[in-house]
Amino acid sequence: MKIFLTGATGYIGTVVAQKLQAAGYSVVGLARTKMAAQKLILRNIEPFIGDLRSPDSLIQVARQTDGIIHTAFIHDFKNWTSAVTRERKFIATISDALAGSGKPLIVTSDSGVLGDTKKAIADENYPISKNAILACRAQAERDILQASQLDIRTVVLRLPFYVYGLTSGTFLAAMQIKTALEMGVFQYIESGNQQVSTAHVDDVAQLYLLALEKAPAGSLFQAATESGITTKAIAQAIADMTVCDTESICFEEAVFNWGETLATFFSINNQISATKAIQQLGWQPQVGRSLLEEIKTGWYRTLSNDFDETTRLEMLRLLDRKPSPIYSTNSISH
Repeated sequence: MKIFLTGATGYIGTVVAQKLQAAGYSVVGLARTKMAAQKLILRNIEPFIGDLRSPDSLIQVARQTDGIIHTAFIHDFKNWTSAVTRERKFIATISDALAGSGKPLIVTSDSGVLGDTKKAIADENYPISKNAILACRAQAERDILQASQLDIRTVVLRLPFYVYGLTSGTFLAAMQIKTALEMGVFQYIESGNQQVSTAHVDDVAQLYLLALEKAPAGSLFQAATESGITTKAIAQAIADMTVCDTESICFEEAVFNWGETLATFFSINNQISATKAIQQLGWQPQVGRSLLEEIKTGWYRTLSNDFDETTRLEMLRLLDRKPSPIYSTNSISH
């Protein structure tokens, strides 16, 4: 089978492609530029030049492949609603193109749609937040689940805020590390007792493969390998690793510094359960180091044991390989 993968050059998509290839699938990866296409070719991935902002350009490849895994998302943190609108346009266009085909269409979402879960570890039946700024992405979830009525095997995978691991380092935590290095201080909101869930990227990629092979049409699954981690614990781990201080700030200051969307990300409890994926798809997370262990002893720590100015500059250069949601509003990768 040949699978069309969006976000094939991104953090999660890269590992998903590896899992697909190891399982015997051929992969066609979305590339926005010739340079990105060349990177895919080096990984034995067939490139398809196109852009999520022009979903009509992707109809041909959607019809010519045996299924689609959509890991890309245009992270415009200054205008989350517009980002979701673009996502919904992609879903509508591809759903129309695949109608009647029975093909799998797996789309990524995030646990932000649940808003503040407080003390709960939310399962897939937990109510969508009605007023939270992050909840509008649930509209895209509903679109893809309803598209199952078009005889498409649509599946939503809802990921936690923190997906981490492997040699490319973490995604969201990497951006926070970059910020701490640039500012010389790591800021967290209020008490820092907000609790979040995490998932190792290797386990997440395996879940995409299981969803491709086993998930029924119109289904939703969540991914998490650990819960109960506080934002203050993450802050302290990053501060220890980068040799900087921590600082508590109020929500209003966080909005001023990062914008409302990111401030909301970092200010709420957001924990999810993956019991459904474990029971129904046979998902068996093999996570090694936890998120905190990855920050303390993983890839970044191996760069150097003393963070002099030269090392700091080198780390910033390496982190610049990934677009920062705090300093950039146009990153395309989950």
